[in-house]
Amino acid sequence: MPLSRRGDMATPAERRWTAALLGMGIGLALGAALMPGVSLERALYLALHGICAQTHNLVAGGFQLPLCARDSGMYLSYLATLGVVAARGRWRAGRLPPLRVSLSILGMFLLMAADGLNSTLAEMGLSHAYEPRNDLRLLTGMGAGVGLALVVLLVLNTALRRDVEDDTRALGGWRDLGVVLAIDALIVGALALDTPLLSVPLALLVTVGVVGNLAVVMMLIPSLALGLGGRVTRMSQLAHPAAIGLILAITFLIALARYRLWLELGGYLPPLMVP
Repeated sequence: MPLSRRGDMATPAERRWTAALLGMGIGLALGAALMPGVSLERALYLALHGICAQTHNLVAGGFQLPLCARDSGMYLSYLATLGVVAARGRWRAGRLPPLRVSLSILGMFLLMAADGLNSTLAEMGLSHAYEPRNDLRLLTGMGAGVGLALVVLLVLNTALRRDVEDDTRALGGWRDLGVVLAIDALIVGALALDTPLLSVPLALLVTVGVVGNLAVVMMLIPSLALGLGGRVTRMSQLAHPAAIGLILAITFLIALARYRLWLELGGYLPPLMVP
């Protein structure tokens, strides 16, 4: 076998860690779906209980998404952006989108920040520009999700990949951004149809987005500790640190949820409002 092909093959250790990572993912999914005496809706809500206030959650088809409208939009758009990057063959990108596209993405993030500030002022009973609405929270969150996905992708590529493509942009231009926004529009349409056939999968995707993003970010330090900085050429090399990152992410989510529950039960925060 040619050396170039042999170097692209996963080692036995990488295959074992990949199987372990897959098993962990399946176990988490089954655990959430089959938790005795707890509905999927409540299981997802409690699993992400420490991420946000969960006071402006979307309800579609009688099923409540586990995060507030803004964070739901952000993580759904995060996944949509990464999907477009993958479909366009830009996984190894090392550059931001063209300047005007990047500024537009920054502008969408600032819109989310402005809408969040307006909502906070309204909740505090202070003067605010307009009445907060969940549809605006969802849309502005989606805009911010594009930037979040690109930042995470470029940081990981720059830190870990040996074959990072310094001349490739994560989104090539307006067309790529337009595809992301079109997918976001389809998600909004799916929620507007108000059916559990679509809202339940979207709720699961929100959860995947949160857990996946945390796991990816938290695997960075283990990756560097394992000597993978600037050495990654195949995804299987990341199976070991990804498994560690997933464990850290789940531990972090459990700790956050338990801490918030403690604050609620102690009267330091408003009472728990489970679906």
